[in-house]
Amino acid sequence: MIIRIRWLLQWIATLSCLMMTSGSPIFLQQQGRNYRPVIKWMPPNDDWNWTLTPRNEEPFFLPSNYNHTLPPSANETELLAHMAALKRNYSRLLWDNDKSSNLPVFVEKALKLLNLKQVYYEVEHSVMSKVSCTACKAGAGLLQHYIRLGKSKDEINKMIYQFCVSLKIQSARVCEGITRLFGSEVVYVLKRITIGPDEICSFVIGDACGDVYNPYHEWEVAFPPVPKPAIRSLEAPVDKAPTFKVLQISDTHFDPYYAEGANAECNEPLCCRASSGPALTPGGGAGRWGDYRKCDTPKRTIDHMLKHIADTHTDIDYILWTGDLPPHDVWNQTKEENLKVLQETVAQMSDMFPGVPIFPALGNHESSPVNSTDPATELQWLIYELQSAEFSGEKVHIIGHIPPGHSDCLKVWSRNYYAIVNRYESTITAQFFGHTHFDEFEVFYDPNDLGRATSIAYVGPSVTPYYDLNLGYRIYYVDGDHEATTRQVVDHETWIMNLKEANLFGYPIWYKLYSARSAYMMPALRPQDWDKFIDEMTTKEDVFNLYYKHYWKNSPRRGTCDGECRKRLVCDARSGRSHDRRALCGLIEARIDGAAPTPQTWRAWLYNGLSVSMSMIMQIPQVAYQIPKFVMGLG
Repeated sequence: MIIRIRWLLQWIATLSCLMMTSGSPIFLQQQGRNYRPVIKWMPPNDDWNWTLTPRNEEPFFLPSNYNHTLPPSANETELLAHMAALKRNYSRLLWDNDKSSNLPVFVEKALKLLNLKQVYYEVEHSVMSKVSCTACKAGAGLLQHYIRLGKSKDEINKMIYQFCVSLKIQSARVCEGITRLFGSEVVYVLKRITIGPDEICSFVIGDACGDVYNPYHEWEVAFPPVPKPAIRSLEAPVDKAPTFKVLQISDTHFDPYYAEGANAECNEPLCCRASSGPALTPGGGAGRWGDYRKCDTPKRTIDHMLKHIADTHTDIDYILWTGDLPPHDVWNQTKEENLKVLQETVAQMSDMFPGVPIFPALGNHESSPVNSTDPATELQWLIYELQSAEFSGEKVHIIGHIPPGHSDCLKVWSRNYYAIVNRYESTITAQFFGHTHFDEFEVFYDPNDLGRATSIAYVGPSVTPYYDLNLGYRIYYVDGDHEATTRQVVDHETWIMNLKEANLFGYPIWYKLYSARSAYMMPALRPQDWDKFIDEMTTKEDVFNLYYKHYWKNSPRRGTCDGECRKRLVCDARSGRSHDRRALCGLIEARIDGAAPTPQTWRAWLYNGLSVSMSMIMQIPQVAYQIPKFVMGLG
């Protein structure tokens, strides 16, 4: 109705204008006939005669007012110089060039408001907030603006480099390397997409940037038309049955340029290298066996670890190698350097474990500086393999590098992977990942019933101490070959080396930090057992503190964990699906905050049920007493 009224008003206004301005007669309809309205037109009363009015010949401006400097002559050189001077004078109002920087003060002040140090910290720790989201949108918007202006790839790369150096985000050589390796790739992508900063940053950062709908990134994998098998209760493995002994090594980050005594406190993402220069303080030198600061693993330490494993665990059946072999010098990596690191590390493993099967997974650092995987095709291949295994009655272990619930895993990929795990929960009996450098796990749940755990992903500790960590590896005991085998993980152990003691005494000592079932008093390591353990961490501070100690591999550099830290780590354990913490963790976060009641035990449920029943029984005599009164009309 409102729209129709607006159109009517516009029509009336248009008609009025036509009636007032048109020189043609206007015909109106009346009873199906045209008629001409009767208008008594009279000429205006105008008796002005210009010949009778005297003319004022005095000038408005006296000649003295014309003493002005003429504009520049038609000389092109002088004209351009004059215009350039005007442009500089005007620009200085906003941009005000600063001699100490390659960037205008206006830009510097605006970018400093983005708190880029906080952004760098969040990116490094994979814990994003609105600070990173704002910076992402500003950066993406600025790059897209320059692309629309027709700036060349070299011009944009130069701008990125100047921002990086002027804002002291990194050293000049790191800024140059990052720009050289990734700048052209970013420009290439931004030139070919049709989405804006909101969609880009929601896709890359996830929760912190909101859930912005993007149809290009909402793809779904296709499942074969085969019904999901009936859900059965998962039984614990048989006690004292045969097992496989499995070694997991992850995130070695071997640094061939590690140098004992080199500067461990440099201003770059990776230190303790010959290129880091000498130590600037008495305690600033890199340790012999590694360093807690931003330093990767020297060759002697990896050699020592592999020899220790070969001597201590002589009965290993196979090895899971979950990626990230090269160091963290992402600004300086080449295909040749990465291949060299891979070849040398493979040679180490082959020499130490001859004849032992090794199952590797590529990490994100192996693919740098080029990553050409197709995530949709990859997951479709996984579905076909799992369906074949289901038809054959086989059990499957999945290995990878980035855990599906980690913030570094893209939301759409993680969501599809989560659906695959749910569909094939009776086939997948364990998953193994790395990447985080911490000792942790992720539980998967039924998307239609987030109280029912369906699968477990083990996230193995890193060999590298990068950073503030001890070095570690995992040993799993997997249900072996027998008639009732489940292929579940029966138990696992984490072994570590105390880096502080190794550097202090000059010799590393590796020891078992804990075994899961013994430390956490778990009857088995089924998904439902890990779900119960999450519940205990939520309600029992001492249980969480023990997990926190193991999470950090007993590092003396670990800090205290406040309420927010505790919520984050417990939520990480419950999040097998990335960027969906609100759905997966709302209840446990509220319970940690004390805002929600603890779930009832069966005893409390029974007691409360009996109390309600008894109260109802006690009311029966009173109700019976009232019945005659109602029947007699006295009630």
